[in-house]
Amino acid sequence: MVYGTSQINRSFFYGSDNSTIYFTYFSEFNRSWKGAAYLEAITMIILCFVSVFENIIILGVIFKSRKARTVTNYFVCNLAIGDILFVSSAPLVAYVRLTGSWYLGDGMCHLLNYGMFVCSNTMIWTMVAISIDRYVCIVKNVSSSRRLAPVHIFYICAGIWLTTSCCFLPTAFFFHIQEIDQNGTKYKFCTLTWPSGHIHYSVLFTTMLLVLGFGLPVVIISINYFCIFKKFLNSKRAIDTISQTASNSGTQTRRKREHRVVTSLVLLVVIFVIMWLPVVIVFSMIREDIENGRNEMPSYGLTCALIIAYLNPCINPVLYGFMNAEFIRNIACCRRYKQRSTAVTMALPQEEPTSATYM
Repeated sequence: MVYGTSQINRSFFYGSDNSTIYFTYFSEFNRSWKGAAYLEAITMIILCFVSVFENIIILGVIFKSRKARTVTNYFVCNLAIGDILFVSSAPLVAYVRLTGSWYLGDGMCHLLNYGMFVCSNTMIWTMVAISIDRYVCIVKNVSSSRRLAPVHIFYICAGIWLTTSCCFLPTAFFFHIQEIDQNGTKYKFCTLTWPSGHIHYSVLFTTMLLVLGFGLPVVIISINYFCIFKKFLNSKRAIDTISQTASNSGTQTRRKREHRVVTSLVLLVVIFVIMWLPVVIVFSMIREDIENGRNEMPSYGLTCALIIAYLNPCINPVLYGFMNAEFIRNIACCRRYKQRSTAVTMALPQEEPTSATYM
């Protein structure tokens, strides 16, 4: 069957049997403006390099500084690993956007999409774990070190990876390369093909993505940070009552700190919603188009939502690392240690270069 590219590049089109429905995902054919593919590819690659660079700094500080090895930062470490793995898919997606057709092979068709689902949801649930840890520490006033040892954190992080891997395992099997003929030209694309039957697998998948990949995490994170915000307000009122005679400079300093805390809490929730809601909306709209026989969602809608999601690994290091005053102090400690080590090495006699190793 022959299709126009305007139909192929939208929410769905029927296969040769007029019953199987396909979506082209990362592939798009015969674009009216060729520059769009280059713009998308350049944006994705820039986001990839920025994110990897930032998250490597986060990992380096945590591994080098013993003071940085807190419970929360262990979770941040797991988040950084998920960020790097997720955004590493960007160059491959950029390549597909440039070529249109899928030339990466059937194995990569299975692995790339499955890995993106697993890594993105691992990132999301690690952020949930961080919010829970902060809630217990701040609201319940229970020290993390009294509750969790590093081995416990390892089990929690491993459990997150294992759970997301199992939840999205079907996508590893049901993503396949499909080939179509359009005006004598064959196009190949990687798409999700669910088995036929009475069970609506696509509906179940979309519902799971909506609930487990966005809805439930947003609710948990919002509740935890709202409780922290309430605790902060109560503490603020108590401090204001006791220290009414505080100096102007002290009051201004406290207000700046309060403003920073409130801003951080709001940003954590708002940015999470902004980064991941577009992906959920696109999948939901594709499902809605299929159910109602409409064909309105363009294939580049998924790419735009994915680019927004790629922003999250760039912003996570800022929100969970560089905006953390304790983390900044750890970076400063690492720098001072490095400077001292360099100074000691330069001061040592040239004939004893190995002695610097033991300083």
